[in-house]
Amino acid sequence: MNFLSGFFTQLLFTAGIIFIFGWLISLLRRGFCNLMGRSGPVILLATGIIGTPIHELSHALMCLLFGHKITDIKLYNPKSEDGALGYVSHTYNKKNIYHQIGNFFVGVAPVLISGGVVILLLAILLPDAFDMIALEIKILCEAQVGAMPLAKFFTFIWASITAIFSAENFSDWQGWLFVILAFMISTHMEMSGSDIKSGLRGLAFITVIMFLIDGLIYLISPDAFHIVTDAIASCGFAIAAILSISVLFLLALLIIAILLRGIGMIFSR
Repeated sequence: MNFLSGFFTQLLFTAGIIFIFGWLISLLRRGFCNLMGRSGPVILLATGIIGTPIHELSHALMCLLFGHKITDIKLYNPKSEDGALGYVSHTYNKKNIYHQIGNFFVGVAPVLISGGVVILLLAILLPDAFDMIALEIKILCEAQVGAMPLAKFFTFIWASITAIFSAENFSDWQGWLFVILAFMISTHMEMSGSDIKSGLRGLAFITVIMFLIDGLIYLISPDAFHIVTDAIASCGFAIAAILSISVLFLLALLIIAILLRGIGMIFSR
């Protein structure tokens, strides 16, 4: 592995993974709303009672961690004129590199933190399913860069589906509560246009800093650079696995919307 391939591998398994899953979440959410028609906004209003505050609090948390000043915050506003159910307004010092880096984390916070909350709820409400999924994530993290066949990730997806949606889980209230909360959170993980712009601004600074640090490590020891790249890739596998759980719930919503649309077309004939 040469320097450039290792550097771009690190970018792919950090920011790349987050933006890819952010795009998937946005695509599935938009598809669900389009299929549901007039019912889509109503469903989003209902799920937003839980999902929107988590979305906005994730922005606020990153603002605090990276020294941004929060000037205004609205956790849930179903009567907003522009359709935005919530927002966080913040300012920062453009000359402060730490603040600029923070823009990335402020922008992608809903994807990362909401996905983390779903996993936390899984651990609390369905511990057996969590243990099974955690084991599969460990297997993914042990894979070497370039040596993980796509089939292994699909194996993880199938293991997650069987662990979460087993009939046994729905025999108790914990299983139903988890599914309901996961649906409500997942439908509001989408990054807005301003979130994406903020993320890209911060990513530019992160890319430059990462390039300089990687270059220094590679000059000192190419072997150490390879170890760092493998470690970052392992983290990327874990992030992808965690976020894929939320994607599964959005995919399930999309399938339900397709079925309902099909049934409606049959009875309308």
